[in-house]
Amino acid sequence: MNIWENTVLTDQGKVLQAKLLKGQTLKIKRAATGTKKVPVVDLRQQTSVTEGGYDLTLQPARTEGDKTVIPVLLENKGLNESYDLWQVGFYAEDPDEGEILFCLSQASQAKNIPAEAESPGFSITWDFYFNTSDTAPFEVVLDSAGLVSIEQYQIHTDEINKVSGKIDCLNSVLETLGTKITDVRNVFGYGTFHNGFIQIGKLVCVSFGVGLAANIAAGKNLCSGLPKPLSDIAILNVYNGVMSSYSRAKVTSDGVLYVESAHNSGDSLLVNGAYIAK
Repeated sequence: MNIWENTVLTDQGKVLQAKLLKGQTLKIKRAATGTKKVPVVDLRQQTSVTEGGYDLTLQPARTEGDKTVIPVLLENKGLNESYDLWQVGFYAEDPDEGEILFCLSQASQAKNIPAEAESPGFSITWDFYFNTSDTAPFEVVLDSAGLVSIEQYQIHTDEINKVSGKIDCLNSVLETLGTKITDVRNVFGYGTFHNGFIQIGKLVCVSFGVGLAANIAAGKNLCSGLPKPLSDIAILNVYNGVMSSYSRAKVTSDGVLYVESAHNSGDSLLVNGAYIAK
């Protein structure tokens, strides 16, 4: 989808274009963004981009067939507040009028530009194509202070891609963790178990409930299949909902959990806690 489908030569640009036919050079001096949207029919009458915009960095132009391509770079360095970008305008030098808004593009939908604090290092580029001819030489005025070389831009882009890749990887892991609750193994027939544990790296967070269907004596195995603890034994809390009291449970080095106190059939137990796995 071409978001810059609404692109016009302004009325001032049309006057300048007529002068170009007499041998004048089209000199693009700068580009800027606009933060407001106007009706498409009013674009030609604009003499500047809409309010609240910011200057873009013009990159070295290149030729593709009969077109001149001007890449523009937008960065959020120093941007204190985010804004919606609606317009990109190119300013040219008119030999009689000075700097004028030559052409203007308005997006089909706004592009949100985040503040630097929200997204450090955010940048985006667009290529804008201009028709050229032998009778109208083309020149782009570059500000060397803001110019980014192809090498610098590639390095900058690669670093952003690396950060984005790490963020995507982290998001993928977090999505997995948010849904991966491993069921504990109810192999001893003591009741119905619900949920189990989440392992984040070596940290094991345990939280499961069980309604006992049979009496369980102190020191009896309650379940198995937990990650093996780093030390010989890991301690977890057991809350007895019937008696409103706490007791302890221990995870042994082979991932089996047993209770330290006796619990009666019909009790509702909640086992929770955390430990470091091997």
